[in-house]
Amino acid sequence: MTSEEKLQRCLENLPVNDRRDIPVLLQLITYCGVCAGMTQKEIHESNEKFQQAKKFTYDTIGYPDADYFLNPGDTCFAEALPVRRPGIELSDNELFQFVETCNMELEDYDAIAENGWDMWNVGYMCRIQNPPMTPEQLFARWGQLGANGAANIGMMKQLGVEPIIGTVCITPFDVLSLIRSFGEFVMDIYDEPDRIKAAIERMTDDMIASTLQQMQGHPIKRIGVFAMRSDANAISPDIFDEFSFPSLKKMINAFWEAGFTSILHADGNWIPMLDRFHELPKNSISFEFDGVTDLREAYEIIGGWHSMRGDVSAYQLTYHTEDQIREYCEGLITDLGMKGGFMLGSGCEVPMSAKAENLAAVIKSVRE
Repeated sequence: MTSEEKLQRCLENLPVNDRRDIPVLLQLITYCGVCAGMTQKEIHESNEKFQQAKKFTYDTIGYPDADYFLNPGDTCFAEALPVRRPGIELSDNELFQFVETCNMELEDYDAIAENGWDMWNVGYMCRIQNPPMTPEQLFARWGQLGANGAANIGMMKQLGVEPIIGTVCITPFDVLSLIRSFGEFVMDIYDEPDRIKAAIERMTDDMIASTLQQMQGHPIKRIGVFAMRSDANAISPDIFDEFSFPSLKKMINAFWEAGFTSILHADGNWIPMLDRFHELPKNSISFEFDGVTDLREAYEIIGGWHSMRGDVSAYQLTYHTEDQIREYCEGLITDLGMKGGFMLGSGCEVPMSAKAENLAAVIKSVRE
């Protein structure tokens, strides 16, 4: 099977007869620089060098079936937070650092609800850049991100590695928690719930419209939906049900009706929330778990209805031996992978400290 065929069978929860049909996804972004002997500054500032580093990494560890396509600089920009960058605020080979401070006032909830997310977000994105940008400069930067992404998608496809998503969408609840800062946002949930709900409602409609417009005619029928603050480690199930899930459900339904599967990047512990996702159409979601959610328990809840990926953790990729990685992967393959609807892969991004032989062992575990 091709990588795309493996992915599609996984997303459709079709049975697996041969372990070689289980797709492997390694989220290789910052690690590519380490593997290729380039600094983080180099792969942040040059998409061409990032491509060279990614190709070198594949040649070194093996070719996964799927990966992410944005370079580290574009990843930082798309996250929509102030950031410390290698070679600028940090030394040349340091990992980038997001700076979570309060970047909106209570009145901004009202402005978003009344005037729309897109208008508010342009002003916000301009002022958090270092140095600040004009709207014209911001749109040019978005254009460069799009051009880089298209080039990277083309390169990966030529190499037989499928980009897991065609674009990224951060959900309203989660992005507000980042921009307002989590501490302030939690207080707002209790003090100003109606303001938050009104902003989320408007943001949901605006984000659906802009994401689908961006993906019109796109050959990749998968959208990355990042819900990084909606897990049980961050909020209670009651808060999830009231503030996060209605918006998340609406987005996933809209994307599915337009022909797109949502790749739900689900950091943290999602076990208490997973039963809600039976309300969404079968196969409309593929969950990406990061090592905190118990995969076997998650499969008991959503297996056969939605697919999932995981979950060789950053700790394991760094500190375990090659034999330990093989043993762990074998357990996932035996217990979950052969049932279908399971993608073997890293739990979130591969860390800069990962061992090349451990990454190779993940890929080899389904191919040898």
